[in-house]
Amino acid sequence: MNSLTKQFYRYALTLVCLLLQQTMWAQYSASSLEEKSLKEIKNTAKSALRLGDSYTALAHYEEWSNRASDNLNLVEKTADLYRITRNYKEAEKWYLKLIEKGAEGFPLSYFFLGEVQMAQEKYAEAKKNYEKFKKLSREIKDPSYRKLVKNRLLSCTYAIASKDSTATALSKHLSSSVNMPHIEFSPISVGPNVMIYGSLKEKNVNLYDIDKVDSLKMPVRKLYVAEREGEEWVSKGEFDGPFNQNNKNIGNAVLSEDGKRLYFTYCEKNWQKRIVCEIFLSEKESESWSEPVKLNEEINLANYTTTQPAIGRAAKSNQEVLYFVSDRPGGKGGLDIWYTEYNKKRKYFKSPRNAGSKINSVGTECTPFYDLASHRLYFSSDGHVGLGGLDIYSVNGEKSKWEEPRVLKASINSSADDLDFTLHKSKEGGFLVSNRKGGAALLSETCCDDIYEFTYSEYVKISAEGKIMDGNEVLSNYKVNVYIEDKESNDRYLSQSYRIDTDQYEIKLEEGQEYSIEIEKDGYLTIIDKINTKNIKESKTITKRLQVEKIPSKPVLLLDILYEFNSPKLTAGAMASIDTTLYLILTNNPTIKVRIGSHTDSKGTNAYNQSLSQKRAQSVVKYLISKGVRKERLVAKGYGESQAIAPNTNEDGSDNPEGRRLNRRTEFEIIGKVDLIEPVEDSE
Repeated sequence: MNSLTKQFYRYALTLVCLLLQQTMWAQYSASSLEEKSLKEIKNTAKSALRLGDSYTALAHYEEWSNRASDNLNLVEKTADLYRITRNYKEAEKWYLKLIEKGAEGFPLSYFFLGEVQMAQEKYAEAKKNYEKFKKLSREIKDPSYRKLVKNRLLSCTYAIASKDSTATALSKHLSSSVNMPHIEFSPISVGPNVMIYGSLKEKNVNLYDIDKVDSLKMPVRKLYVAEREGEEWVSKGEFDGPFNQNNKNIGNAVLSEDGKRLYFTYCEKNWQKRIVCEIFLSEKESESWSEPVKLNEEINLANYTTTQPAIGRAAKSNQEVLYFVSDRPGGKGGLDIWYTEYNKKRKYFKSPRNAGSKINSVGTECTPFYDLASHRLYFSSDGHVGLGGLDIYSVNGEKSKWEEPRVLKASINSSADDLDFTLHKSKEGGFLVSNRKGGAALLSETCCDDIYEFTYSEYVKISAEGKIMDGNEVLSNYKVNVYIEDKESNDRYLSQSYRIDTDQYEIKLEEGQEYSIEIEKDGYLTIIDKINTKNIKESKTITKRLQVEKIPSKPVLLLDILYEFNSPKLTAGAMASIDTTLYLILTNNPTIKVRIGSHTDSKGTNAYNQSLSQKRAQSVVKYLISKGVRKERLVAKGYGESQAIAPNTNEDGSDNPEGRRLNRRTEFEIIGKVDLIEPVEDSE
C-alpha cells in the first residue's frame, strides 16, 4: 500500500465525524466502466484517492479488481472503500473474499471484517474475527489496533448482553422535508419548535467529470432552519445571516446560553486535498448577526482541522469553556476533544488543552455537546465499549477532569454510526444523527447520515417551587441560582440561573443530583436551600417557603471573637466562631464586600490601641483568606478605643469590667459588591 493510499484511508476514517462526506462526483454504470481501458481505470482510481472521492475510487477499484482478480491488494482496497463508504454488506463480502484468497498477508482484514459485521449486529461472528485478528496483531506495526481489538471484544460481549434490554427512548426519523438523500448533521434546538441544522440539499447523486472537478462549482453544505408543525419538522430554508457561502462547507453551529453568540465551522479542502475546518464566531447585534470572525491561531491551528464547537462553563471561574474537535499534535488518537477557557476579564481564549484520556482514546472522538444544567458532556467515539461504529457517551465533569464515561442505551445508540447528540431545553428528548437502517439512502441503506428525534420513555420530572418570604410578606423580583454539589471534589457547578418576577419560583431539577438553591434579592442576604434528588425515582414537585433577611444597615457584632492576651492572634474558639458565622455569610453571598472592624477598651495609649486593633482586624481577614475568601472582598479597619459603646469606668472612677468587655469587640459591615467572576490564571 503506497503512502498516498495509506494517507487517504487514515484520513477517510475521520470523514464521518467531520460530517463532510465527499460529494459523489461520478457514478458509473458497469457498462460505462467496461468501455474504459485498464489504463484509464487505473488512472481514475488513483486520481480519485488523491482528490478524496471515495465513491469514484470504489467504482474504479472494483472494476480494476474484477479485471485483475489475482491482485489481492486491489481486493483489499475495494473492501476498504466499501467500508469507508459505509456499505457494510458489500464490505463484508469483499473482506471474506480477501480472507479466502490469502488472509496471511492481510491480517487487518480480520479486524475490519469484524467492524462491518458489528455494524450489521452480527456480534458473534465479529467476535470470532476479532479473536483471529488478536492472534495476528503482533504483525501490525501500528499499536493502536492492539488496543482497539481489546475494546471491540468487550463491545461484542456488551452488545450481546444488551440485545434484549428495555428501550429507554423512542427515536423517530425526521421527514423528507429535512432528511434528503445526502447528509444531514449538527441539529440544535433554538426553541421548543425551532431547529438549526446542516445539510447538503441535493436530491440526487450528481454526475461530475473527475478530470474537470477542480474547475467546477461544487454544491456545499449550508445551515438551514426547520420548524415543528404538528408532529413533523418542516424545513424553512437557509438560516438567515452572514453565514452560508457558495464556496465553503458550513456546519456545527452552537449558540451561547444567552443566544447572543454563534460558533460554527467553515470547512474546505487545502492544497493536499484534505478537508480542514476552522471555528468562527458571530455575535448578535440587535436583531442581526455580525460578520463571522475566525478564532485565534492557537485554536485554529494551521494545517490541522478544528471543528464541532460546544459550550460549557468552568466551575471555579464561572467562565465559558469552548470544547472542540481536532486532529492536532498531542492527541490520543485520530480526532480528539480539546478545550479552551475564555478569560472574560482580559477578553481572550487560553491555550487549548486536550480533554484527557478519560474521554479521548486511540480511536476517534467527535461531536461534543455540553449540557450546562447537568454539568455533563455528551460525545461520540469508536474507542470505548459500545454497540459498534461511533456510539454516544455521557460523562460528568469539565475540562480535563471527568468521571468514567457511560455509553447510552441501545434505544439511543445502534450498531451503525451515532453522533451529534443534543438535548431539547425540556431535557425530555433531543436530536441525534445516524446512518442506521431506515434513513434516506443514496447508494446503500447505511451510506448517509440523517437526523432523528428521540423522546425518553421514562423521563422523571422533578421540580421545586415555592415562595420567598420576609416575615409574612411574599417577595418577588429576585434571582434563583441552582448549583450541583460534588461531594468528592468539594466543588459546585452552576446549573441554572433564573430571574423571578412573580411571587413564586419554579425550577426544573434532574434525578441523581445534590443541589444548592441560592436566592438573591437586592437588599437581602442570600439564603441557600439544599435539595437531594438521588433517591427520587418518580416525577415529583418539591414545595417550600424560604425566609430571607435584610442586609443590616449597621455593623454586626461577631460573638466570641477573642484574641490571646495583649495579642492580635485569634484563639481556636474565635476561629470556630468565624467558621459558623461570617465565613458562612461570605460563602453564601459571594459578591458582598465587608469591612472587619476591631475595637479595644481604653487601657494603654491611643496609639497602641489603634495599632493592636488594626492587627486584630487583619488577623480576621488573614484567616478568612486562608479559608478561600478572595482578598478583594475584605477590608480590615482598626478603631482602637475611639468608638466605645459602653463606659470603660464607672461614674465614681472605678474600673468597669463589663463595659471594657463590650468595647473589646469585632464587627463586620457590608460595604459593597465585587465582580462574581474570579481572576483566571493562564496556567492550571
